[in-house]
Amino acid sequence: MKLMKCRLLIAAFALGLGAELLAGENSHYPTISMVGTGTSKNPTPKEELVILVVEGRVISHDAKVIPEAGLVDYVNSLLQVKKASYIGVYAREGVKYGDVIKALDSLRKTDAKDIGVSMSELPANREL
Repeated sequence: MKLMKCRLLIAAFALGLGAELLAGENSHYPTISMVGTGTSKNPTPKEELVILVVEGRVISHDAKVIPEAGLVDYVNSLLQVKKASYIGVYAREGVKYGDVIKALDSLRKTDAKDIGVSMSELPANREL
């Protein structure tokens, strides 16, 4: 589990660094940050968050798989309906870090202000 967390952290750092280099002057991408367990001094209220789960090669919301082709539009509509501006991302235990990076790369195209990636993995083998 520690190896998975380390890989996720390294991958998210690489994605952030690569995005910064590739984006150049384009600053409309949301900030991606790793969120550890514990409490924060300034936690984001739940109503301002859209929680997504990376489940292998797919992303789900409220146990429903979001079609890859319409992911950005779907998430943007969730953000608008909930009047949220932040995305919280969890990964299932055993998910490859490449799948998490691919999901984050897709989610960067949304209208979210910030994307937080949880360092806590959700249990594997859950029915979707």
